[in-house]
Amino acid sequence: MRRLSLLLAMIVLAGCRIDPTVSSSSPSPLRLPTRIPTTATPIPIGAQVYYEAGLACRQRDDVACAMQYFDWAIEVDPEFAPAYVARGAVYLAQGRLDLALDDVDRAIAADPDAASAYALRGEVLRLLGLYAQASQAFEHAIGLDPLLEEDLFSSRWLAACASGDSGRLLVLSQDYVESHPDDPLRYYYRGWAFISSGHPQLAIHLLIEGIEGSSDPVALLWFALGQAYVDSNSWQEAVISLETAGELIRGGDTSLEIHSERPLVDFFGAMGRAYLGVGRCADAEMMIEHAIALGAPASEYAALLREARLCMTPTPSPTPYPTTTPSFD
Repeated sequence: MRRLSLLLAMIVLAGCRIDPTVSSSSPSPLRLPTRIPTTATPIPIGAQVYYEAGLACRQRDDVACAMQYFDWAIEVDPEFAPAYVARGAVYLAQGRLDLALDDVDRAIAADPDAASAYALRGEVLRLLGLYAQASQAFEHAIGLDPLLEEDLFSSRWLAACASGDSGRLLVLSQDYVESHPDDPLRYYYRGWAFISSGHPQLAIHLLIEGIEGSSDPVALLWFALGQAYVDSNSWQEAVISLETAGELIRGGDTSLEIHSERPLVDFFGAMGRAYLGVGRCADAEMMIEHAIALGAPASEYAALLREARLCMTPTPSPTPYPTTTPSFD
């Protein structure tokens, strides 16, 4: 949630760059109220002024006030793209994705060069599960405004992870390594890209280097290492790595949010596979059921859950009775 709030703030602020001739620091020609009476009537002033007043309300977390001013900005000028972007960002924060997407499309229709609109469109599409389209929108936004590249990295990474786009993950991870040469998370990004591209042994080597080189390695590094061991069928090592990640998560480590919108689902799913690999079938069943209870589609883990339950079923013992049919002659 904190990551989403920061992203939305960045997108809205990027929209402020659309009209460089208007300074947000300039005093408004009219004094605007800090609260809107329920019977208020829009004052016939420019859309930019209403828009900036809406941003001020949004900064105070007064959503109703912000939305009223954004509505007025659009009413005054239906072609004023920044107001659509700002209102769409509020809809997105509220989880009203269809309304957010509608406002984004209106913003783009009004201004096809509005980078902030494409950035917001990418985030909406990502949350709708349309990962390839989301990635395209993010790249288009960066093409229009390269300053968005750093701010959009996390969303681009999440979209690529969710879709399993190994090629994009490799490119993004290399970009991160080059721009953050001293950040310990570079080992996660590069390691996960290797896992996704089918090279778990390379990932293991890299992630161990990152963990050993850190005085306090985060759960995300241990989780990625555990997944690399799972993909290598090194089950005992996978269990040790994932259980270490679990201890850190129970202690308040939230680093898995970098990897996924459903970090605990992914964690329990990986634990289930690792426990199944070492023959801890009851533990595997429990982990998989936890993943499903937290929102994973049952179909996603149906085969794994069935395997865990089957491995707990004892093999029938040979019957002590004769197997030949008795004769009644």
